Amino acid sequence: MSPDFVKQVIRRQTLSAVLQRAHFRVAMIAVLLAGLSVFVVGLVILRVYMIDNLGLSARAIAYTVEAALVFEDRDAAGESLALIAADNPIAVAQVLDSAGNEFAGWKRAATDPFSALENALARLVLAEPAEAAVVHDAVRIGLVKIYGSGRDLLKYIWISLVCALLGLALSAAAAYRLSRAASQAIIEPLQRLAGTVSGARRERQFSRRVAPADVFELRNLGDDVNALLEELERWQEQVESESASLEHQATHDPLTGLANRTRFEGRLQEALTSACEKGTRVALFFIDADHFKAINDQFGHEAGDAVLCAIAARLRAQVRREGDLVARLGGDEFAVLLTPLREVEQAGRIAANMLRSMESPIALPGGGSLICTLSIGVAFYPEHAVDAAGLLKRADDAMYQAKRTQAGSHHLLQTS
Repeated sequence: MSPDFVKQVIRRQTLSAVLQRAHFRVAMIAVLLAGLSVFVVGLVILRVYMIDNLGLSARAIAYTVEAALVFEDRDAAGESLALIAADNPIAVAQVLDSAGNEFAGWKRAATDPFSALENALARLVLAEPAEAAVVHDAVRIGLVKIYGSGRDLLKYIWISLVCALLGLALSAAAAYRLSRAASQAIIEPLQRLAGTVSGARRERQFSRRVAPADVFELRNLGDDVNALLEELERWQEQVESESASLEHQATHDPLTGLANRTRFEGRLQEALTSACEKGTRVALFFIDADHFKAINDQFGHEAGDAVLCAIAARLRAQVRREGDLVARLGGDEFAVLLTPLREVEQAGRIAANMLRSMESPIALPGGGSLICTLSIGVAFYPEHAVDAAGLLKRADDAMYQAKRTQAGSHHLLQTS
């Protein structure tokens, strides 16, 4: 297995899987240790019980074969030995005479397929035989030796193994459910937190907030993330506000608030492109304030600024459609874009309304008022030009034609 593959597998591991595996391992180790402890304790208790039982059997045999030893009746001793040993977990039983020679003996037949295993267990757990002296008239006349069988030990091991497997299966199921529930208590808040952070990072959704968690540490972490998101949200709002302000300053006239030349030329190009695609007409107004230099010289620049702001407000009041645009090109020059234009007469009516709006006096900052007239020239796309520069020039020419004819008038270039 290559190191790169191992790294990829590690990277794909989820926190939920890691926590569940950790919980499962801890639970299984605890169950195994508990089961092993119970098994060892049970084995010790069983060994003590078997030793006591073998001792009782040895004493019973010693009492039974006493007469056989006195009368040296080997057959009777053998029968008594077999009668008692056959019904008890005994592998080998011996009756020795006073000289230590075997007087009678019994050995369990190896008919069980697990006899070898039973004998091995017996030698391991019950290494020493149980002994009981045969006494007659307070004189020791023989000795009984009994070697235990591993039958009960093997049964205990089999039962323990079955119970252990069943217990492990039940414990594994319970541990899995508990570890899953415990993991979810941690994973779900972390997933919500990760989703919120991911949304903020990928989609700039700084308005999102992390829901409070039940776990104390995770709740504190969520509060810290929410505080950070609040700061980022304020920062984003500040940046957007500054960007909007800079964009407005870059595209609008600071005095009148109208679109500036850059903004107007961009919109004019867009309007001509759209009109070309849709086959519609565009009207361009070129507007100049009559005798504006004399107003500046006589009343001052502050009064001149007031006049320009009044002209801007009155022109904007005559252009109400969302797609139309009023702009200040510079100095006392203004421009109006009407798109789309349904009919030429519409441009004439708007120009006339603009001139009438200027009939009211304009209040000056230092007191007093004056009337300022406008000269308006109107050119049309596509009749007079098919590009922005050409259309601006034709509208400018039409404005000068209006000035030459009469100040405070408008001139519309003829269309076929």
